[in-house]
Amino acid sequence: MDYRDHQVTLFTSQSQVVVDKIVETGRYTVKNEFISKKYGETSQVFLQAYGWYRQNASQIVERPADGDSAIWSFLNVNYLDYSADSKIIKLHVPIEQIVFFRMSDWNKILNLRLLGTPEEEAEYYERLKKFNVAYEGDVYTTGFYPHLKTELVRSWQKLFQYDHMIKETKNLPFDDIQGGIWEIRNSWVESFTDWGIEQ
Repeated sequence: MDYRDHQVTLFTSQSQVVVDKIVETGRYTVKNEFISKKYGETSQVFLQAYGWYRQNASQIVERPADGDSAIWSFLNVNYLDYSADSKIIKLHVPIEQIVFFRMSDWNKILNLRLLGTPEEEAEYYERLKKFNVAYEGDVYTTGFYPHLKTELVRSWQKLFQYDHMIKETKNLPFDDIQGGIWEIRNSWVESFTDWGIEQ
């Protein structure tokens, strides 16, 4: 982890519209309309997962009133998603403004899956079979499995299990650690770079 002067170097991939907003207004936050537009017909599932994240991550780092959702950033530029009009933004963010977690864990939550040890997950999926749950996302999106849903949502708290340790030790336990931030401030930006240009 590149940590100095209480700041962590992070990378995020954002559209030119976002870059312009940062330059013009000095900061950028995400609105839920953006998520709806980005994910289209599947946005409802994403909004539910993002809503859970917003509620729980804001207990670790206070969320500004105008920040509907987090901005995903990474400690390694290789984890960024490429899109045609996007720029790579290199940031130096105060460590206390970041929520650290594994990308692979977040992907499980996005897919409305249990987050646990291999043994816990195997046991959970055996129970789904007993209840004849064909699509595991139904546990969260329908009202038919309240006990399973409680267990599922409780397991998601493990998303944040590495945050405190990373902030204490300044070491990363896994390569796929990412950081959720509520805003991008112009004062945090080191550079805006086109894809394909060496960082």
